Amino acid sequence: MSLPESTENSLASAGLLGPPGHTLVVAVSGGPDSLALLHLLHEIGQRHPMKLHIAHMNHGLRGAESDEDARSVLETCDHLGVPATVGAADVQGVRSRYRLSLEAAAREARYDFLARVSASIGASAVATGHTADDQAETVLMHLLRGTGIRGLRGMLPVSRWRTRDGSGEVAVVRPLLQATRREIESYCSALGLEPRHDSSNLEARFTRNRIRRHLMPRLLRYNPAAREAITRLATTVASDVAFIDQQVQEKWPYLVVEEAHGLRLRRDAFTKLHPSLQAHLLYRVYGEVVGEATELNLAQIEGMLRLARAGAGRSLSLGHGVRFFTSYEELLVTRRAPEAPWTALEDQSLPVHGDLRTNGWLIRVQRRPASNPAQSLLDLGPFCARLDASAVGESLSLRSRSSGDRFHPLGAGGAKKLKAFMIDAHIPQHWREGVPLVVGSKGIAWVVGWRIAHWARVTEGTREVVEVSFSRA
Repeated sequence: MSLPESTENSLASAGLLGPPGHTLVVAVSGGPDSLALLHLLHEIGQRHPMKLHIAHMNHGLRGAESDEDARSVLETCDHLGVPATVGAADVQGVRSRYRLSLEAAAREARYDFLARVSASIGASAVATGHTADDQAETVLMHLLRGTGIRGLRGMLPVSRWRTRDGSGEVAVVRPLLQATRREIESYCSALGLEPRHDSSNLEARFTRNRIRRHLMPRLLRYNPAAREAITRLATTVASDVAFIDQQVQEKWPYLVVEEAHGLRLRRDAFTKLHPSLQAHLLYRVYGEVVGEATELNLAQIEGMLRLARAGAGRSLSLGHGVRFFTSYEELLVTRRAPEAPWTALEDQSLPVHGDLRTNGWLIRVQRRPASNPAQSLLDLGPFCARLDASAVGESLSLRSRSSGDRFHPLGAGGAKKLKAFMIDAHIPQHWREGVPLVVGSKGIAWVVGWRIAHWARVTEGTREVVEVSFSRA
């Protein structure tokens, strides 16, 4: 299949050869790939009702060379009669603001610019000139940095890019993903095109350049078809991930709730899923909050899964101003810290045996003869505790923390300041004032949601057990 035919088929598969009058933004740097893409789309546009608009961004990183690129692109626009928008970006400023590598900052600035151009003219999508060679390099980059199977897909033929602040979003289509760099260069040569060549593509400080110039040639010595093998892998994995995403979509309505700054997941339902679905669900949630063009790495996914199995009040930075939070009943991927689940309590007595409703919670106290001491070791969840009745005494009370409180956590060698325990337990600072404390005759018997006191534990000598549970009223 010829290059024009495969490009036209890619656009048709993406639904971009209609309706009449729609506009496609073409990202043109002036290099061989983007220049070939522009001429291919211009040729296809003669047969289909499609308008083109060129977008060229001057990264400002190569001085006069960058200015020459912009002039060359504008000359091509005039020759083809295609309108263009040329913009500039403060890549170093983006790098400093978001603490990114130079490569990542340039990419961020470039796609933000493309999103703005697309929105300003009402375009259907942005077309980029990524090739099969770029795809193989991308898969290797993801592999080296640490990725799950989603990263092995490399770049998708169609994806979406969302700006960091969520204000802009654009569809991105890559019609040349099946074309090799050699085919692109042959096409340019046949048309007599004179592409610009970016000198920064030779700099070893950039990871992609090192993969392109050093790693890939070594792999080709082991297998001359290594590039094709990697791109086939990307295609196969993309198909498998698409199937998994269908399973995620089936669970989505029952698990995920949208909020102003992110998404919430029902923790109990989430933890019952197969670990594979859990991971892919987290990828999907993150993509909805940040944008599909940005992938999590495998270490971040593993960190989120680890915290999901741990206690409440944990958090993990995911980049892009987004954090993962755990609460008692929910998992959150959000741009803003969640509110504390508790509000400060006034001192009040708990019933000897019965129910109490307070602050939106139902508290149930039950006393029963001790039968099997090993039962006290069962995982009761964060909202239920079994205590030795004789140790805690007849009178239990409920309150929030006070200055000077001390607590002897289960399994610890002795008592410590309650503040120190809360810090060690990773209880968020803005939660601490409201965490309920069940208090017995010897002091704090249970820091609700975290730990009972060592002295209040059920032992072989326990004759009566007090079970205290909290649930939403």
